[in-house]
Amino acid sequence: MSRTLQILIFVVFCLLFIFALFFRTSIAIIVEDLMREFSIPATHLGLMSSALFYAYAAMQLPVGILCDRIGVRRTVLYFGLLGGIGALLFASAAGVQTATLGRLLTGMGTAGIWIPALEYLALNYRPHIFATLSSIISAAGSFGIILGTLPLALLVETKGWRFPFFAASLVMILLVMANWILMKYSAQQSQNIKNNSENENREQEQAPGDVKALTPFWKGPVFWFFALWSFLYYGVLFSFTGLWGASFLQDTFQVSRQTAGMHLLFASIGVVLGSLAWAIISDRLLQARRPLIIAGTCAFIVLWIIIFSLETYPGAFLTSLLYFSLGFCGMTFILIYSCTKEYFPLQTAGAVMGSVNTFMMGSAAVFQGITGYLLDFFHMEISINAGYRAIFVLYLASLAVALIFSLLLPETYPGKTKAPAISGKTALDGSTAMDGKK
Repeated sequence: MSRTLQILIFVVFCLLFIFALFFRTSIAIIVEDLMREFSIPATHLGLMSSALFYAYAAMQLPVGILCDRIGVRRTVLYFGLLGGIGALLFASAAGVQTATLGRLLTGMGTAGIWIPALEYLALNYRPHIFATLSSIISAAGSFGIILGTLPLALLVETKGWRFPFFAASLVMILLVMANWILMKYSAQQSQNIKNNSENENREQEQAPGDVKALTPFWKGPVFWFFALWSFLYYGVLFSFTGLWGASFLQDTFQVSRQTAGMHLLFASIGVVLGSLAWAIISDRLLQARRPLIIAGTCAFIVLWIIIFSLETYPGAFLTSLLYFSLGFCGMTFILIYSCTKEYFPLQTAGAVMGSVNTFMMGSAAVFQGITGYLLDFFHMEISINAGYRAIFVLYLASLAVALIFSLLLPETYPGKTKAPAISGKTALDGSTAMDGKK
């Protein structure tokens, strides 16, 4: 594969992930619009918004298996087109039922972007830079979160909430087609890449271990430590930044939509920088995963204690700093993909990373639904402020348990641990990964 073509495919994956994250988190800015237009309470809005995450979570394991079976190229095409159609349906919805269906289809479709991107990196790049490259895609995708904050708030004020979703869905469909075409050419040039990357991956990731051959990854406790930490951590971050982060400021401190959008913008900037920083520190400086995951979890807990204790609006600067810190520390989860990819054999990379991602997306769906219910219940019984405080108690309890699981995680950085060996065929080569040819 030529260097230029390889870079182009990488860039397209970055752009596709921008739209995946835009669709995932942009609801936070149009909460009031949706509740007013569809005449629904917070509970129903939480369920509608979480439909994307439920669908996304449900498709992660199938996406991982399909990447291993039919290849990255076909998987991205089928799922990407479905996601674009779902976004168009949401943008044109006349009622909450149609909007929910659109969110479901969008979730199913965008599920076929992140895991195929990771599979592409695992098969075409050296393992020591996997965390850095995956963090670049994550950071680039986080611009979709940025677009879903202040820029979306300004656009909604002039064009309404439907127009941005129409435009984004059409551009996403064009990128999916571009990815299909580029990978068609790259599949014809990938054999040399295969010979280098596959051999090194086998050397680094299939070192002898004491796990029986062909043992399913989900039967060992380590997979569940990864999965449960991800569930308890990820849902906290994206139920807030992806749904309630703006309305919390509007309801509690009576700030404007633009001001709330500005603060969410800083959270998104934190997500972008955190995606890069955690991976670079892990790959280049510490050459370790576990200490950073523990440190990030502890920092996240401290931040939520601060938010829980707020009684008055701390001002624009401190609020923006707090939201930035939430995004930055919250992105510790990006390291979990490197951990699972390094701990388990390469030929199961798609299935394992897809399974862990199922827990992440499932947690976002569960947390959005539960927090919507808590907000409605306490709003009716006590006050809207009591509703948000109940949500923050849930967040702190979840993170406290996540901290326990973080202490149980193994160190997986290449060369510092021995992954379990699983006998069988070696990793698929580049052409197989992109065309699904056997």
